[in-house]
Amino acid sequence: ISFFNNVSPAKITCPMCGQMVPRYGINEHMDEACCRNHGETGVIDSTLNSFRNESLPAANVSNNSSPYFSKNLLNLETSPSKSCLLKTERRAAPQISPYFSNNSSVCSVKNEPQTQIVKVVSLGSLSSKLSRRRGSQGGKRITYKEIDSSPPAVHNVCKSAAAQGDDDEIYAGHSSQKENQLAQREHQEQNFSKEEPEFQEETNKCNREGLVDIVQVSLPADNINVRRLPVATRSTKPESRSEDVIRNPGKFETHLTTYTSAELTKGLEVEALPHTQVIPSSKTEVDCGTQNCVSEDDVQVLPMEVHEDFEDEINQTLSETVEKVEFQNSIGDILDKIHEVSSVPGSPGHPYYLQNFLVVLRAVLENEDDVRLFDEQDVNVITKFCKLSVGGQKLYVRLFQRKLNWLKVNKIEYGEISMDLSPIIEELTEARFLQTESELEDLCEGLDLLSAPELKTLAKIFHLPNPNGQKQQLVDDFLRLAKQRSVFSKSQAGIGTVILKRVKNLAGKSVRVCRGPRAVFSRILLLFSLSESMEDEEAGSAGQGQLSTVLMVNMGRMVFPSYTVNRKTQVFQDREDLIRYATAAHLSNDIATAMVNGNWEEANQLYMCAKETWNELKNHPSLSYHRALPEYLRHFTVGWVYTRILSQGVEILQRLHMYKEAVKELQTLLSQDVYCTDSRGRWWDRLALNLHQHLKNTKKAIDCIRKGLADPFVRTGHRLSLYQRALRIRDSPSCKQFRCLFHDLPVITVEDVTHVTIKGKMCPQMGMGKSVFLMEDIGDEERGEDFSVSTVMCSVEELALTHYRQNGFDQGIHGEGSTFMTLYGILMWDIIFMDDIPDVFRNSYQTFPLDLYTDSFYETRRDVIEARLQELHTASSETLAKLIADIWTAQEGKAAALVSWGRFISLQQVQSLVSCLGGMFLSGVFRRLSKDLRHCRGGLPDLVVWRTHTNDFKLVEVKGPNDRLSHKQMIWLSELKKLGAAVEVCHVQAVGGKSKRLS
Repeated sequence: ISFFNNVSPAKITCPMCGQMVPRYGINEHMDEACCRNHGETGVIDSTLNSFRNESLPAANVSNNSSPYFSKNLLNLETSPSKSCLLKTERRAAPQISPYFSNNSSVCSVKNEPQTQIVKVVSLGSLSSKLSRRRGSQGGKRITYKEIDSSPPAVHNVCKSAAAQGDDDEIYAGHSSQKENQLAQREHQEQNFSKEEPEFQEETNKCNREGLVDIVQVSLPADNINVRRLPVATRSTKPESRSEDVIRNPGKFETHLTTYTSAELTKGLEVEALPHTQVIPSSKTEVDCGTQNCVSEDDVQVLPMEVHEDFEDEINQTLSETVEKVEFQNSIGDILDKIHEVSSVPGSPGHPYYLQNFLVVLRAVLENEDDVRLFDEQDVNVITKFCKLSVGGQKLYVRLFQRKLNWLKVNKIEYGEISMDLSPIIEELTEARFLQTESELEDLCEGLDLLSAPELKTLAKIFHLPNPNGQKQQLVDDFLRLAKQRSVFSKSQAGIGTVILKRVKNLAGKSVRVCRGPRAVFSRILLLFSLSESMEDEEAGSAGQGQLSTVLMVNMGRMVFPSYTVNRKTQVFQDREDLIRYATAAHLSNDIATAMVNGNWEEANQLYMCAKETWNELKNHPSLSYHRALPEYLRHFTVGWVYTRILSQGVEILQRLHMYKEAVKELQTLLSQDVYCTDSRGRWWDRLALNLHQHLKNTKKAIDCIRKGLADPFVRTGHRLSLYQRALRIRDSPSCKQFRCLFHDLPVITVEDVTHVTIKGKMCPQMGMGKSVFLMEDIGDEERGEDFSVSTVMCSVEELALTHYRQNGFDQGIHGEGSTFMTLYGILMWDIIFMDDIPDVFRNSYQTFPLDLYTDSFYETRRDVIEARLQELHTASSETLAKLIADIWTAQEGKAAALVSWGRFISLQQVQSLVSCLGGMFLSGVFRRLSKDLRHCRGGLPDLVVWRTHTNDFKLVEVKGPNDRLSHKQMIWLSELKKLGAAVEVCHVQAVGGKSKRLS
């Protein structure tokens, strides 16, 4: 108490020379004027040496100094005189701080020249008081000094010092003198000397001057490779200390100590800083429990002035590192919990859907590229899920897989979880995984919650004009009624609020999955299934398809091919990048759903909203990174999704007869797009159509066709479509004046094939759809047996198969493109799933490499593909049959995108077919597929028929009434004919009901 209450004297005694100097000039005197600072310190040195000899045996250490002021600390002030205090000769013990020895003794020298030993007291309590007082006044700067890890020579000493950590007390004190800080052991604590006023002056002064806390922070190396790092605990007690050991494989241990200053504990974090480096000498032996000493040449000294921005940078860097460590610990805890649950497959408490959900979580969280896309708040959501009861986890997964709608509690029934779900629902509500009806504020959502009878009851209460109408009509009537304002008072609640209140009363207790946690898990599922198409993801099922895939795998019903997951490129730069992509993907699915349902106005509103968002994102820095990605990874960028949405918008605008807007959108896509290059052919074709037919601008249409044919991304069918459109315009009588514009167009020729026509009895049917024919089963009648004739319904292709069977083709398959795709997938299996191609296999649940439908598939595998094609080209029938058998036996049943194992009834049927087709023909087809599978997978003939006894085959495209060949079909028929196949088009003509037989 006397430290803070006594009046400070105007002058104090210099502890070096004993002179009385002004209290506020003690620093300047000691640094510049004190004689002891110019070589007259021999007496003090002898005294300090005596202290040193008493405290520690000479055999243990060679150099001793205060652990705060040893040579391996960065000196933040560099006045020449004070630098001299730290200089050391390699052959002698270093000269330590003249104020404090290693045992924290205070040396006070008065006017007399002889030395005088002053008793000391621990400043633990004092430092805490000063920290609190200075912290409340503000303006204190905390400077962190980096201590590099101890050299290997002192590894064992550090460990022994750590073992004595319970007896050590280290304090970060304050002083007007930048070195006036005490560090001592508790068992060496002594009483103050009678020279109290002198020390009091020093103490009072430290409350008035700007102070710098010099704090030792042991920093881990950047390459620490452990899953969990110990974190120093923050303590509010004045004399608390936490010390942990960070283990770095192959290196030595360092000790992390947390000090007790209020501001220090607030900002203390762990990070390797690039600004400061201390390289200790490997020859110097120190006792880490009491001191850290290195030679002068091994120390780099920072300037004394520490700027505020440097301090803020240090604090921020350290803070981010500890947050990262804590984040990694949280991930480790989650993975441990998932492993604990997953280690008991088939446990009664953990059903298949919960196991599958946890498998997805584990797969994403174990990947470093994926886990960095989630922040601490996201991890907290996952942690809360893992802490739920088993019933809570099961119910949440069940509800998560349903549409994001409000649900009546009395309608939620899952008997396998519990007969009474109320406690579980309450648990999920308290954990903020479920919302209750008190948070239902949208009238439309509330009306959807009610059943049709409940809506009719409500309609009668509000006297709607047609209370017995259909549910959607009643909902629309209520929404119109809700828009009316009260006629009594502007401040009175509107009619919509009254309707919503009645809706809640009718519905009773209701819940809905909270959007926030659901979004986190949806993003996890999105990352897990990134290789799959997003067309169905989140379209009302919140990842049901992905969980079903895992279910099939876990049940042994689905086995994926063997390949190596090789990730090298980061698709998403950060969490925000992933969120933007997920938002765009879900918006695209909403638009597609509206289009399928024929809600074109709703689809247009969603499209306009998406277009506005995309215009704001066009200049985002992440887009330049996305554009540099390979094409097959660009599919998973926000730009690609929004480009797809704009392409959807073109169809929406055409449906709404907004042709000018559609043309403008197409021109924008074709001039700016670098994402959906495979859609450019379709865009050019639509642009030409709109310009010619709807806007009657034939000249621009011809120019559009010319540019489209010159576009290298316009392939196969779209290219032929543009050319044939140009021919129709040229031959049109109304376009004679434009014929001169066609002379420089490239000529595209397609060789015609044989056409045959058969007749069949069509089944009367209502509505649109494929034609259905009636055919009598005449097999028994032909054998002369007197059985009743049966009539079967069949497709146009089955009718054609019967025709060719009657013409001697004993084998036939209606597989369209899947027949050749299966053959291609089998004979090219090892190339499709080959290793050493980075980023094409990114998880263990892929059925094809990501670049399969891009040009890079052929380019990156050109040598092995050409070698295989040459092998097939010269292969005999026996060799082909063996190749098929080897792959079929080893891989049958595995999930591969191109292979339909059920297309053939047996291995023998496949071998029979390839023997008929021959290696020369197969190699030609496979080369075309390898170079451009994206555009060539469509258009292959419907039927493959062959005679096993003669090994001849025929490829047939079947066309029913009012059906015609597509451009892709024309090109494939022409190409197949060039490869030597017998190709024809079979037209089926419908006849009246009197005709019984196929003719």
